Amino acid sequence: MKIFKILNNNVAVVLDEQGEEKIVMGKGICFKKKAGEEIPAKTVDKVFSLAEGEVRSKFQALVQDIPLEHMVLGEEIIAEAKVRLGKSLNDMIYISLIDHVHTSIVRFLEGITVKNVLLWDIRRFYREEYETGLLTRPST
Repeated sequence: MKIFKILNNNVAVVLDEQGEEKIVMGKGICFKKKAGEEIPAKTVDKVFSLAEGEVRSKFQALVQDIPLEHMVLGEEIIAEAKVRLGKSLNDMIYISLIDHVHTSIVRFLEGITVKNVLLWDIRRFYREEYETGLLTRPST
């Protein structure tokens, strides 16, 4: 995979063998690298292939400011939700959920508690998704 754009030390936009743009993650995969250089496949932990251009650009902006561990946690939750719900999810989930996970962790570490005023509605109208969220326990 050839680096197209470096987002941070752990995330890059790459072009695969077919010339398709993907986002790859891995601890330190871009350290001392430049655009145009190769990233060995064995160093890549996660590969994202987002179809919509707008989603891809928003995701690129998001991952520049979020620790790798938070992104991996969000991706694990999404993968588990896909299995439990048995359906594909909109690519926007990568942006919204990973941002939510990051913000929740930051708030927790700062001792900030936020009450979800929509919790009753979420339980009622999105029962299956809500229950999946309760059952999802990522390994990270």
